[in-house]
Formats: sequence, C-alpha cells, structure tokens
Amino acid sequence: MSKKIVSIVLAIVLVVSLSLVSCSTPGKSDQTAAQTTANSSDQKAGSAFTGNESQEFYMVTFVSGYPFWKDCYNGFKEAGALYGVKTVYGGTTEYDVNAAITALDQIIAKKPAGIAVTAMDAKAYAPSINKAIEQGIPVITFDSDSPMSKRISFIGTQNYSAGVTAARYIGEKLGGKGKVAALTTLAQSNIKERTDGFQETIKSEFPGIELVQVADAGTDQVAAATSAANLLKSNPDIQYLFCALVTASVGAQQALTEAGKKGKVKIVAFDTDTVTLDAIKSGDVDASISQAPWAMGYWAMNYLYFIKNGLVNPVDNWQGKGYPAIPVTADSGSTVVTKDNADNFYTPEN
Repeated sequence: MSKKIVSIVLAIVLVVSLSLVSCSTPGKSDQTAAQTTANSSDQKAGSAFTGNESQEFYMVTFVSGYPFWKDCYNGFKEAGALYGVKTVYGGTTEYDVNAAITALDQIIAKKPAGIAVTAMDAKAYAPSINKAIEQGIPVITFDSDSPMSKRISFIGTQNYSAGVTAARYIGEKLGGKGKVAALTTLAQSNIKERTDGFQETIKSEFPGIELVQVADAGTDQVAAATSAANLLKSNPDIQYLFCALVTASVGAQQALTEAGKKGKVKIVAFDTDTVTLDAIKSGDVDASISQAPWAMGYWAMNYLYFIKNGLVNPVDNWQGKGYPAIPVTADSGSTVVTKDNADNFYTPEN
C-alpha cells in the first residue's frame, strides 16, 4: 500500500474518532446535569420532611389517664419522631366538658404548630376549634368528632358501624332469638352513636331478639356497676349485655359476679385495653369491639405536619377556598376481638 493511501486511511479514522468523541460528550454532560437536577430535587423534597424542632404539635384529650389515649398518643409521638418535631400530650384528668375546653383553650393560647383533639361534646368544642383555625392553627379531631366546627379532618372509628358489628356478632351467637340489653353513657356523642348502631341493627335485622333495656352506665366504674346490677334485677333472663365503653364493661363484670350470673350473661365490650383483653382470655368477657387508637394518633400527626409545612397545596389558599385536599373523614377501622385473636391486640404500652 502506498504512503498516500495509508495517510488517507489514517485521516479518515481520525475524523471518525473525533466525531464519536464529540457525539458522546454532550450525552455525558446531559446525564450529569440530569443527575444533579434529580439530586437537587431530592434534597429539596427531603428537606420538607425534616421538621423544625421548635414546632410543637399537641394531642388533647379528657380523662388523660385512660389507656386508650395512651395508645393514641403513642401513634402521634411516633409520627412526630419521623419528622423531628416535638409532640406534647395535654388535656384534663377530669370527665368534665368545661374543664376539658378550658384545657384546650390554654393550649390554643400557646399557638402550637397543630392540634389533634378528641371532642367530648361536639357542639361545645366547636367555638374553641374554630378559634384555633382562625388563628392559623390546623386542627384535626380524632375518636370523637365536632363535625359542625371548622376542623380540617376527623380520624376515628365509624361508631355507628361499630355498634352494627356488635349487634351482628350477638345476633349470630344467639341464632336470631333471645334477650339482650345495652349499657352505655348518654353524655358522650360518639358512644351514643355506637349504641344507636347496636339498637337499630338488633331491631331491623334480628326481629326475634328483644332489646329489653338501654341503661345509662354513667361515667365511672362504680356508677356502671350500680346501673348493671339494677338492670340485671329488672331483666334476670337476658343472655347478652353490650357494653359500649370500658367502664361499663368493668362495672358489668363486677355486677355479674355479685349476682352469681358470671358466665350466664355474656358481655360484648368495647376497646382493647389490658383489662378487657385479660377478661376476654379468662372468659369474663365474650368479645370486644376493637378500635385503632394507634392509627388515629399516627395519621392525625401526619395530617397536621403536612398541612403546617405546606406539603399539601393543590391550590393556593386551599383551606380558604374549601378545596378538598385532606380527607374530611377517615375511618380508622374496627374488628371483633375474641379469645382466638386477643393476643394480637396487646401493645407495648399495655
């Protein structure tokens, strides 16, 4: 091959090589730029999930020593830890509407980053909840709602449905025939909803079952035991007793023991505190309707954090415009707990 031909071939190879290099270089630059943009976006998005330690989110309840609230707050606290913000448990130890609202007002005055509150009385709580919202403090209700207030969302058991579940469990156990009674409290709206669901389902779905009495258990174990004892005297042939709250169940167990009817009249309780779970395992309680207290607290805190830190913003001023960016209500769920599955409902707290 002549030197001239060799030179031409080498020249062609050099041109092709340079062309390939020049073509590949922009690709690498584009890839690097894209990666840099992605990393920047990730960092920007990630920073929104890193909370300010100075932000304080409150959970507010009444009867603050109640085990149910402890489970709620455990979920609330764990969600707060995800973001690195401070969570605080507040409220009152009393079962008193005025005291509970006073405690809520005192917390509102601290201007916290957000509040999750259980409304013992839906109507009475509304002015305080509205005041917080008007001051720019997001409020989520849980367990017991205040639907006529300006609260952003409610997370909790659909109490009427839970009462339906209890009625159907008892109805099936009795084969559609027998006598039952209910022990409830008239002072709390969410518990009344449970009782309504129970009462109306027995009437509509189990016409062969007679609901002989719906008795008021009051607000503590002593009152519940007295009420249950009077109920048993008036109705000695009942077969099942639906207790729509923990204190009613504990009082009923005491009354049954004292009347010598333990095991003869069966109890369907509500909630999964240690006392109730232990009673199910021992046979003193036939079943209980479980709520999801941890889930209520956990998702309430998540909602509050998202709202406070602008992670929910479908349109500007979505709250003022009434845009549905957060579910107005969320059912935390309920299920029947018996001896077969009671062990699954013990938590580290109980």
